[in-house]
Amino acid sequence: MPEQRLRPMREVRSLFNFLGRRSKSGSKLVFPALKESQTPSVSTQDVLEPEVSQEAVEAPPDEAQMRQDREAVKAENAKVYNQDLDLENGIRLLRIKPGEGPLRASLEYASLDEPPEYDALSYCWGAQQHMEPVTVDAKDDFRLSRHLYAAMLRLRRPDRERVIWIDIICVNQANISERNRSVQLMWKIYANANRIIVWVGETESEMPTCRRLFADQSHDESQLVWCTQPGLAALEHDHVSKKLGDVLQLLEWQSSTNGGDVWWKRLWVIQEFSRAKHHPTVYVGPHAISWTFFAQLMRTETHDRLPLFHHLRSREDQSLLQLLFMAKDFYCSDPRDRIYALLGLVKGGQTTIVPDYSEPVPQVYEDATLYLVQSEHNLDVLVDGRLERDGGGYPTWVPHFTQLRDRALVQSKDGYEAGRGEPNVSLVPAKSKCSACTSATGRALKMRAIPFGRIVSRATENTLPAQDSTHRTILTRHGQVQKPELSRPLQTVDQVFEELKIDFGKEPTLPLDRSTGIGYLILDYMFGGTRSAVDEYARIDHIRLDDAKRQRAIREMDKLAEKFGIHLTAARKLDMMLTAIWENAFLTVRHKALYTPDDDTRRLLLGDHQEMYHVPAKLRRRDFFATADGFIGMAPATLEVGDEVIVPFGASRPFVVRSHGDHYVLIGDAVVPGIMSGQLMNLCKEGTVEAKDYLLK
Repeated sequence: MPEQRLRPMREVRSLFNFLGRRSKSGSKLVFPALKESQTPSVSTQDVLEPEVSQEAVEAPPDEAQMRQDREAVKAENAKVYNQDLDLENGIRLLRIKPGEGPLRASLEYASLDEPPEYDALSYCWGAQQHMEPVTVDAKDDFRLSRHLYAAMLRLRRPDRERVIWIDIICVNQANISERNRSVQLMWKIYANANRIIVWVGETESEMPTCRRLFADQSHDESQLVWCTQPGLAALEHDHVSKKLGDVLQLLEWQSSTNGGDVWWKRLWVIQEFSRAKHHPTVYVGPHAISWTFFAQLMRTETHDRLPLFHHLRSREDQSLLQLLFMAKDFYCSDPRDRIYALLGLVKGGQTTIVPDYSEPVPQVYEDATLYLVQSEHNLDVLVDGRLERDGGGYPTWVPHFTQLRDRALVQSKDGYEAGRGEPNVSLVPAKSKCSACTSATGRALKMRAIPFGRIVSRATENTLPAQDSTHRTILTRHGQVQKPELSRPLQTVDQVFEELKIDFGKEPTLPLDRSTGIGYLILDYMFGGTRSAVDEYARIDHIRLDDAKRQRAIREMDKLAEKFGIHLTAARKLDMMLTAIWENAFLTVRHKALYTPDDDTRRLLLGDHQEMYHVPAKLRRRDFFATADGFIGMAPATLEVGDEVIVPFGASRPFVVRSHGDHYVLIGDAVVPGIMSGQLMNLCKEGTVEAKDYLLK
């Protein structure tokens, strides 16, 4: 191979040898997350999307110009279409002419009712700064991205036409109705294709396409397309496993550091892949490999880049909420495609959502949220990981679909069902503008809920004691296990009670069990629903701190009880003991956002759960609060004194809302010991409390 062809691969290997050395030395490589608005466009979504509205996405400085250039290209390319599609089942197919030299192709009109044999391309759009001309139907100026141009060169046959569906050419982007209808037909287009071809990208542009080792013109090419297979064939094929593995890692790295575009991170390809009759053929530069080989290259000892793809091939047809959660880390350039790109995979194949790119993004998200509430029969979809819920053009009750929390975790291992029952919601015209949100749709969510109490005090991060930054512990030995403990237990309880100023001698107005619950709340904060607080309470009896340490903790409890007027029931003593065990870990995470316990502490805190502990970033900024009745809870740190705690019908957790005249805004979800199992709903059924409508904007 000429030196100029070897140099790129040597550079790739050199980079990843360096990364490997960094990894082995223990230095962690952090790749920054990308914002949706900073990612390039993807195949189908870019073909079937209009311009992204300025209110929906805050674009980088050059994004506006890029959108203008893209629209200009769409308008110019539209001149090639001399016939509109039949919007029922009509499609265009592209015939790539054989031979060498400049690319030439023609369009063929067909129906999905009786389509000819065709392939379908699944790809990412690539960088848009560089465009290449292609001759389509004798018109010489149909422009494509360089990335797609390279794909067509690789797919062009030497002696016969290739019939293929490529979204950006086969769909007229200047026709909104055509784009909308094509989104609805997308699953059918890929399901009917003879073969799905995945184009990952060019690697060595001067290298000719590899010889198809198993191809035979007398056989069906769809079964004989790849140039190599795993194992010995890959070794004999110029060590292609090593070469392609390096290339794929480099593409992954580039996509995380400079906004590069890779096929396996794009949202639309999920549907394209899952609807294929057979596993696709994957083209990486000159190499055509089987999906099995590609999946092997994408898997390391510690990481698999394709878990969702494997899942969808084994279990098709999920609910839209499940799909949104599983695909939340995939990228799309138009926020509408966060919904539209998944509709073809929804269980049953039908939803009330009809793709329409003429609708503003907030309206699409509002309709999708209402559909999710009604189809899932609960309000948990509103519980996302956003701390700040204002701005961005969305009402505060619309979730951020890239930060959804798993419904099972919202309900927690202990089965939270504070708002047991069916949700009662509807979209209604809002009577006034919202100062805390900028929705352009003028619609609000009317939601039935039970008022629980107003927040009268709160503790902030600044009022919490500092963690033991030296990790100094007092150890006592039980067999071979050392038991670490804080040097001064229950500092957190002392400080929180001081700030909340609860009168424990005052009886609550409702017949509910008012527990101090600090340990309960710490556990929910630390575990994020992945472990049971009930189980942790039970486990305390098996954590045998020595008698001196236990007595010291009990003395601290007695001091707190005398100071704040608390009646120490057995349950409250248990909760305080649990707080003493977990409070340094909690304080470290709340102040530093990261806690890595040593082995002995890990064994104490995690019990049989030996995995390293990690608190999701979206849950770290949560603070304690108290209601007028003396109930203690925890909610996002954006809460304020005067906010209200309500329990909506159909919500696993209470919500914190803030009044803005004739409407409310949603601050986030809360955990309040004493009402998490539906107690307030029971009182409502008995007539002790009454529900009312809340208008959320």
